[in-house]
Amino acid sequence: MPPSIHPVHLITVLRQKSLTPVIVFLTSRRSCDEAFQAFESTTETLPQARQDVITNVLAELTAAYPSIQDHPLRQMVTVHGVAAHHAGHLPSWKIAIEELMRRGCLDAVFATTTLAAGVDFPARTVVLTQSGVRRDQDFSDLTVAEVSQISGRAGRRSKDSVGFALVTPSPYMDLGVLTRGLTGRPEPVDSQFIISYPMVLNLLKAHPVDHIQSILAKSFAQYQMNAQAATLEHRIDKLQAKLESYQPRECSDWLTQWSAYDHATRQATQKLQARRHHPPEVRARLPFLTPGRVVAFSRFRGVVLRRYRSKGQHHEMVTVLRNGGTVAECPVADITGVVDHAFDFAPAPAFPWAAPEALSWLEQQLGELPKQLPAIALPPPATDDGTGELVKSLGDLFPCPTCPCRPTCAKEFKAGNTVKQEWLHHTRTVQSLRTGLWHKFQERADTLHDLGYLDPTYKLTDDGEWARLIRIDFSLLITEMIRAHAFDAITPGALAGIMACISYENDRPGSFPRISPAMAGLIATTRRMATSLAPHDDPPLLRADVGGLAERWVGDTTVTWPQLCRSTSMAEGDIYRLLSRTLEYLSQVHQLRATHPDLASIAAEALSRIRRGVLEELP
Repeated sequence: MPPSIHPVHLITVLRQKSLTPVIVFLTSRRSCDEAFQAFESTTETLPQARQDVITNVLAELTAAYPSIQDHPLRQMVTVHGVAAHHAGHLPSWKIAIEELMRRGCLDAVFATTTLAAGVDFPARTVVLTQSGVRRDQDFSDLTVAEVSQISGRAGRRSKDSVGFALVTPSPYMDLGVLTRGLTGRPEPVDSQFIISYPMVLNLLKAHPVDHIQSILAKSFAQYQMNAQAATLEHRIDKLQAKLESYQPRECSDWLTQWSAYDHATRQATQKLQARRHHPPEVRARLPFLTPGRVVAFSRFRGVVLRRYRSKGQHHEMVTVLRNGGTVAECPVADITGVVDHAFDFAPAPAFPWAAPEALSWLEQQLGELPKQLPAIALPPPATDDGTGELVKSLGDLFPCPTCPCRPTCAKEFKAGNTVKQEWLHHTRTVQSLRTGLWHKFQERADTLHDLGYLDPTYKLTDDGEWARLIRIDFSLLITEMIRAHAFDAITPGALAGIMACISYENDRPGSFPRISPAMAGLIATTRRMATSLAPHDDPPLLRADVGGLAERWVGDTTVTWPQLCRSTSMAEGDIYRLLSRTLEYLSQVHQLRATHPDLASIAAEALSRIRRGVLEELP
């Protein structure tokens, strides 16, 4: 999105105030291009003398970078003295813009925050138009380091006595973020050290396995983890002192003992509650509701065929045989009386819960019963709250029911257990921090041993000797593909295409050339291999569509750079980075000349074909 102040008006005012050259930092490539294109509608141009200077500088740079000769933005940069600079442009064009800015030929550059770090690109003024930045598919606030880098571009050494950092109004501006960025301390530097499979192989090639742990202990990553561990150990000491402050108990580990007892008590209580789900008068009837018992309801009498619990509500139910031979399901709570009379019959395990002849006999007997029959005198409902039963059932397992410390434990358990759980969490974390790198190394080494790259003594096998030369991301996938002969008789274009698929990690949608059938089959094989290795290494994105771009560039040497760019919706800079990354992967495979000469020869051919046109301009 362009800044709220129109870019042409913004640059005009800065020119009038002698605050140029200026770098205007925007949030996205699109906003940079839109701000730059806004100058197409203005009639204000640079004086002819300044235009001639820009023309001469670009002509000088064209000798080294022929790709900028016919660049579509060249004319606008020359006429208006402004430019856009972002990752979607070719490196050669970005170098040209940077050189023009260094020589004072441009008044303004609209750039993304990627320009803030790593490039000698100062200006008299920098303008911040947003407090956030796009990262992948979302926006997030600028970090303190990013704001410092952006503001640090203001002021040219030996040209400006002071630099200016301006903030323009915007509906999405959070001044608090920028204030923290301009006045706060930068975020700490975090180690990006990763235990990779090539690192394991190369370390074991150079050092015995019993020396590796001491080598890892000297890394910056381990230094940072030790610092975190020391902070947590100080916290653990405080927690330990808090735990020791509790009064001594009969049990050496009263928290563990009470936790087990409390859990068992809850389970037993739930069972008791389930048994006491119904009112006391209903529970009093249950022992007498056996098959054959005559029971009375408000409007009829029946013979109990079975007793069960309903699903869901778990209500006590009975299946009864009513007068007339009807089998009905009735809640026990609806029974108004239990008759002191029962019939003897053999219940059946399934509906209708008795044999047909037994049902006929019961129906006949039920109809012959006199109207008045004595009822069973039910015992009074039990008033026991279950405490006695709990003590009896749990007393054999735990000393807690009769322990004098029981009230104190019940009162202090919640707070004490919170402290103990935090203590346990920090203790495990400290152990992980102290030994995490070594354990990760061991895990990687065990995987390499299982796959045959290391022998039982953790010495490199023949496969391990050449596999250590593949020092790129997803090296295990590539080496396993080589061992599986997946690249046998492969064409240079297909090899470049599959390396592009493996190396490309952006899921942004786009249009790409079609891939060949051979390439499609190779990608399917690679996906199966990546899935099988997923327990040991994260699989790559493996986008098949980007493979068509590299396959076409390497497979057909008559394709020109403009033709390749027109075949995809990717920006030129993204295409260049994809092919550069592919070139890096191919160069790794090319190192296997001693062990895999045929594959290395195909990689060499792919390398020679990929290095043409724009890709020849930079090392």
